[in-house]
Amino acid sequence: MNPFSLPFMQYALASSLLAGTALSLIGIFILSTRVSFLGLAASQLAALGAVIGALLGFHYGEHGFALASVGAGLILLHQISKSPRVPQEIWIASLYIFGAAAAVLLLAKAPQGEAHTMDVFFGNVLSLGITEVWEGLSILLLTVLLLSGWFHRWIWIAFDPMAVNVAKINVDLWSLLFYTLFALSMTVAIHIFGVLLAFTYLLLPGAIALLLFRRIASIFIFIPAFVAGLTVSGFYGSFRLDYPTGPFIAFLLAAAALLCGIYRRWARPS
Repeated sequence: MNPFSLPFMQYALASSLLAGTALSLIGIFILSTRVSFLGLAASQLAALGAVIGALLGFHYGEHGFALASVGAGLILLHQISKSPRVPQEIWIASLYIFGAAAAVLLLAKAPQGEAHTMDVFFGNVLSLGITEVWEGLSILLLTVLLLSGWFHRWIWIAFDPMAVNVAKINVDLWSLLFYTLFALSMTVAIHIFGVLLAFTYLLLPGAIALLLFRRIASIFIFIPAFVAGLTVSGFYGSFRLDYPTGPFIAFLLAAAALLCGIYRRWARPS
């Protein structure tokens, strides 16, 4: 039996491909600015907001609470991380711990809290419908529009901060725009496939691309093709082997990243 002939598999695959590709493209800039742990902190804050929205009985309200939670966290981080006495990583770690711990504490007192915990943190991609397909498409189109429209400026900010200073670009304004896109993408992605897979898509395809390629163009061509191939393989393999789809795809991405790291270290030493 072909699993992709089933309607629920088609919805789940389309949603994951669209949202996963959007996150992977954003992840390149997260990795290049060396704030990858921020992705994990943002995912936990989005999870906290989604939990609050769910417990209050809102469906689309989950998106609003998740976005507000991430936005408030990023604004707070921007304000308190300016102190030279404490590294920025400490505040990022604090936001991650706060989001994760608060979400678990809220779910611990909720009816069917264990089921909610599994959905928020590990997702349930096979339960998706046409609504999530449109959500994934919307966030991918927005990501492509913003990143391609000012592509060279984003590359400057991420990869060449010295050139940014010389050109006198307003980094704070562009960073605000980028983190708004980042917060929206994480909010939608966590609703679609949970914290684990959202964080995996955000960082690992970009990390693999950076390990294998040096040219920017090659990286941005590789990422959508790689995400598509691995996502389809993950869906097919999880169906045939009867494994949960989200964790199975995350496992494949992590294994691929580790193999690329080994290849880079021994076959192509830098």
